[in-house]
Amino acid sequence: MPYSSQSDLIDHFGLDELVELTDRATPPAGVIDVDVLAHAQATADAEIDGYIGLRYPLPFVVIPPRLRDLACDITRYHLYIHAAPELVIERYKRAIAFLILVSDGRATLGLAEESGSAGMGLAEISTGRRLFARGDRR
Repeated sequence: MPYSSQSDLIDHFGLDELVELTDRATPPAGVIDVDVLAHAQATADAEIDGYIGLRYPLPFVVIPPRLRDLACDITRYHLYIHAAPELVIERYKRAIAFLILVSDGRATLGLAEESGSAGMGLAEISTGRRLFARGDRR
């Protein structure tokens, strides 16, 4: 399941921008090219998975809203064939910076089950009581 849908991208950036970025036909068809869009979405999803895959069990059943927003910014960045505008680059960099924080465990995606290592597939180690201490002479 993609982290963002076509309608999410339209809501974020507008239909006109998506048509402009995806319609690569000659002459232009004036509609969103769903194949171009799907490729950019898949590229963004793979990039996101690379950062969060060790922290969260994938795929998500429900996409966290924060992740959907990040996916929109990353997908938009990947839709530019030539130089992207500075705003698009900045939003992409902020999205990646946040994903790095998530991968390092310094930020979360805001999921209800997040606490400690619960739900992250990590082993937990616990020790029993101490049997000996320094200075014990038995």
